[in-house]
Amino acid sequence: MVNVVNKGLKVEILPDKNMEQVLNQNIGNARFIWNNILSRYNDLYEFFSSHDCPLNPNIRNLNAILKMLKQEYSFLREGESTSQQQVFRDLNKAFTSFFKGNAAYSKFKSKKNPKQSFRIQKNGNNIRITNRRIRLAKLGFIRYHTSKEYRKLLKSSK
Repeated sequence: MVNVVNKGLKVEILPDKNMEQVLNQNIGNARFIWNNILSRYNDLYEFFSSHDCPLNPNIRNLNAILKMLKQEYSFLREGESTSQQQVFRDLNKAFTSFFKGNAAYSKFKSKKNPKQSFRIQKNGNNIRITNRRIRLAKLGFIRYHTSKEYRKLLKSSK
């Protein structure tokens, strides 16, 4: 039996002013979705708890909330969709860990937190790596910097 190991690789990106604005918009979208879904879920949790009925979050419910958010807030449609889907996957994982007793309850994301981020899922050819540039779907090309060792890994990863 073959063991497959998936690894993530962090690189330093060097965006220009326009790209920085696009990245900040996607970071803001991710934070907005997290906070909004968490708020709605808190309300649902209180309602169901008061009626002695368990409420277990799942991907389908969280995805339905994301679809409603996209209809309600048009700026979310302009953002990168896989990063938005990653948010509710992360939130679902956080809820699952909480209900198993492995983690504390999720907190709202703050703009003041020094760690601002969003993740993009690689689907097919939506992420392309060329000479010192990464092309991300809906975002465009971003220059990056990393060591030669990691550059080889980036080019060989599929």
